[in-house]
Amino acid sequence: MMDSNQKKFGLYVFLSTFSRNLIEVFIPVILYKFGYSLKEVIFYYLLTNIFSLILTYPIIYLSNKFNNKILSIIGILSFILLQISLNFMKQSPLYLLLLALFFALYRRGYWISRRYYNLEVIKKDKISTTYSIISILNQVAVIVSAYIGGLVLDYISIKVLTIIAIILFAISIIPLLLLKFEHEKNTYKLSLIKTIKEVPTSDIYLFGSYELINVVKFLIPLYLFIYVKNNYQTIGIVNLITNVSIIVFTFMFGKKLDKSNKNYLIFAITLTTLIYILKINTFGILLLIVSFFEGIIIKMYELSISKNFYTLSKKFEYYNYNLLYEFTQNLFRSIVVFLLFISNFNIKNMVYITLLFIFIGVFLQRKNTEVDKQ
Repeated sequence: MMDSNQKKFGLYVFLSTFSRNLIEVFIPVILYKFGYSLKEVIFYYLLTNIFSLILTYPIIYLSNKFNNKILSIIGILSFILLQISLNFMKQSPLYLLLLALFFALYRRGYWISRRYYNLEVIKKDKISTTYSIISILNQVAVIVSAYIGGLVLDYISIKVLTIIAIILFAISIIPLLLLKFEHEKNTYKLSLIKTIKEVPTSDIYLFGSYELINVVKFLIPLYLFIYVKNNYQTIGIVNLITNVSIIVFTFMFGKKLDKSNKNYLIFAITLTTLIYILKINTFGILLLIVSFFEGIIIKMYELSISKNFYTLSKKFEYYNYNLLYEFTQNLFRSIVVFLLFISNFNIKNMVYITLLFIFIGVFLQRKNTEVDKQ
């Protein structure tokens, strides 16, 4: 059974995920379709990651100084500005910079606060099971939202879609504001260097490499639009099929992780690499079949890492631990996206290179785990 805080947080996750996913997955394609080149779209993504890296400390400082609810408000306001900007599109580097700034502010505000409340509602004795329940609510919201967003973009307008997304996202903060935790008012001294020394090196590599999956997820909609079919519905259908396969598997695998001491990470990352290679080399019904299995494999990968993250986070002071996590993931993504930007790779090769870096990160994590144990 879920307690009061878990129910409120679950409702927040459902509403916020549904509203965000209506349009977020389409942003790179919207830019490309408007007339920006692939290199310019990658430049936009590079800017979002650099801004996210720069904003890491001030955002976490605000959450530590006040509380995480203020971050959610920052996230919503930035989301609204982002949606407004998408309705007044212009082709200029300044416009891309502005979009990237709004996106970075929205993502950091949203995810830093959401991760905090995730940790607060998760029960210590059933980390993966509780995380799986929240994850299922997340996936239920994701299942149809991208497809609905694709239909609205194809047949109505971006203006209507952004209005719907803004309203739902604003409503989602109501249950979040009702969450109550006694120790949320505590403040801590932030020290990134000290935390780096305390956290195992293996986990730093793990978090950095894990977040590189988001680079692949950024590139896949562009691949589908350019090489498969140039409409938004196709992206929505592929996302729908991928997320349908996640729900039952998420809960079943989450329970298995709670009862097992085995590490599925190497197995999961190997399958993840193979499934994405297949995804960018198949068409038609085969693409849909691959997308179904993608959902299962990606969730296995995410749950394997999430168990490590939540278990370790209970051993350290949260704000400094999150500062390290945010710094690591944004630094790794910025470096990899910068390499993609200065290269002349096509989308397929960009995906291959990103998967290679993920595999290297997991390899280094395993290697350093052995060193840390010695």
